[in-house]
Amino acid sequence: MKVVIVGYGWLGQQIAAKLAANGHQLYVTRRAHDALTHLPEQLTGVVLDLNQPVSLNGHLADVFADALVICAVPPGRQHKDNQYVSALQNLALLMDNARSIGVVHLSSTGIYQGLAGEVDETCEVNLALPRVRLLAEGERALFKQPVCITLRLSGLMGLDRHPGRFVAGKTLSEPNAAVNMVHANDVILALEHILGSDKMASGVFNLCSPLMVTRQRFYQQATSLLNTQVSFIADSGIRRRVLADRFINQYNFDFKFKSAIDALAHCS
Repeated sequence: MKVVIVGYGWLGQQIAAKLAANGHQLYVTRRAHDALTHLPEQLTGVVLDLNQPVSLNGHLADVFADALVICAVPPGRQHKDNQYVSALQNLALLMDNARSIGVVHLSSTGIYQGLAGEVDETCEVNLALPRVRLLAEGERALFKQPVCITLRLSGLMGLDRHPGRFVAGKTLSEPNAAVNMVHANDVILALEHILGSDKMASGVFNLCSPLMVTRQRFYQQATSLLNTQVSFIADSGIRRRVLADRFINQYNFDFKFKSAIDALAHCS
């Protein structure tokens, strides 16, 4: 299959390597040519700046034609000049003009910010929160593609991204809340299932290690592996657990790391 990965960053690079090894025709994009030097020979690099008018990217129609697009553009930090939504709107126009077959959008379970308890894809999100509104508008920008599969990813861990490194020496809240994390390898495995399915259909799915693990247990284990420490303050009672049942059932999917603790040994 012809696949275009828009956003050849930390996650996009890992996805591209695996899909190319599986025999897919891979194109990867970055905003600057310098970021595409020394690519593996199986990949074709393409300069794409989604902050530019679509007319300036019209020469890429042949690249996007009849391709499945994996949108791995990160939402970035919340500020007034954030161009995440307009970038995805430009991507949608580019795909429309090129007649791409569909898109897999890598979004975030951060869209459930402000909610408590068990949350799934049917929950009504709190659009009064700026971060939630940004993510929701980003998802909406791609909804009208012939096929739009939105994968809401929980906190990412994996190669060069060890959770213990980010909390070392810190004091965290909500020790009894669920930790919502997913390993990059499970994201890649999910994408392989989607590309291998007989008929891709639009839908919104959470990707999160499915077994319940508390934040305290997870981060204490993560920091102990790095010979550092983390501490916790009293539980505020605000707890949110992201459920991934819909993707598991839709694709008969089996997470490699059912527990986020099991994934720690495969981080660095």
